[in-house]
Amino acid sequence: MNKRVLRVLPALVMAGAFATPVSADVDSRTYIVPAISYVGADEDRLADDNVGLQLGFGKAVNDRWNMEFSLVGDILEQTDTDNKYEQAGVLIDGLFFFTRNPGFAPYAVIGAGAMNTSFAGDNNNTNPMANIGLGFFRQLTQGGTQLRFDARYRVDEDDRTVVGGETHERFEDWLVNIGLAIPFGAKPQPEPAPAPEPVAEAAPAPAPAPVVVDSDGDGVPDDQDACGGTPAGAKVDAKGCELDSDGDGVVDSKDSCPATAAGIKVDTKGCEIPEVVVLHGVNFVSGSDKLLPESLAVLDEVAASLLKHPNMVVEVAGYTDSTGSKAFNERLSYRRAKSVRSYLITKGVAPGNLVAKGYGPANPVASNSTAQGRAENRRVELHILSK
Repeated sequence: MNKRVLRVLPALVMAGAFATPVSADVDSRTYIVPAISYVGADEDRLADDNVGLQLGFGKAVNDRWNMEFSLVGDILEQTDTDNKYEQAGVLIDGLFFFTRNPGFAPYAVIGAGAMNTSFAGDNNNTNPMANIGLGFFRQLTQGGTQLRFDARYRVDEDDRTVVGGETHERFEDWLVNIGLAIPFGAKPQPEPAPAPEPVAEAAPAPAPAPVVVDSDGDGVPDDQDACGGTPAGAKVDAKGCELDSDGDGVVDSKDSCPATAAGIKVDTKGCEIPEVVVLHGVNFVSGSDKLLPESLAVLDEVAASLLKHPNMVVEVAGYTDSTGSKAFNERLSYRRAKSVRSYLITKGVAPGNLVAKGYGPANPVASNSTAQGRAENRRVELHILSK
């Protein structure tokens, strides 16, 4: 690399760097770069490798280029003598970025300047200098401080320093630099987007007519219906609930005994609960206390009626016909009464409201001399002990 090339190189770098302006996406603040260098000395120097220092000032000039002005210096000691190369110089570099990614921004660097060399204390001269290399920036803080690392090939056109009795045309050294790029001032904020042109407001559209939804068709809108799902045709009050004309707790559409007197205890069909209720349809396997399947629907209705009256205390009374010994029939009737009581408890009736008793063949309601009479005597009754 001759001296003419070194003189033209900075002009070429400057021309490329300022070809286009910097965009708003690039941090254009001036930054300072304190760095340390590892200098791999040219073999012709007959000197050991050493550490140098660098202080740079830089700035982005467009989307691809940064320009930097740097002060550099190092001391290289000859291996077999006490002589030293004491070097200090200035550089103007152009850094060409392949990408501006904050996590990893690789670049190529090219630049030139001048290097003053003092050798053996009295041989002092200044010569052109140039360097070329590759490196990268990596952002470390939100404020914009970055790590900078590069490796450079440096040419010093020092043709007057005598080494070992010989004059050399130039020295070619390798440098590895690491430092921090610290920006000055606050990070620039992007310009706000221009306010949109005012648009004349369109006249508001007329409000749509409210949609009235009455899912069960009882004449009361859903948003006012306290009893959704009313059966079709049922009479309802203003809240959408079925009427209970006699106030017995059973709505008119399910009330088999309308006009029940006030205060009368009624079953799920709205009919008065008598003192003794025969549970027709509740039957057992012959000679056993096991309920037949068809009995369960009857007992479900009984449980629902008892749950309507949580203070009612009931005796579950079991009866048999006169066939067999009295002792056996009394035990069987008691076990059957207990089976009914247990089933009612599974349906939620309080155990304390149910008492099971077996009466065997006592209190027949028909003659035991006929099959039909004996069937009627095999029965379960509810005796209301307390309402």
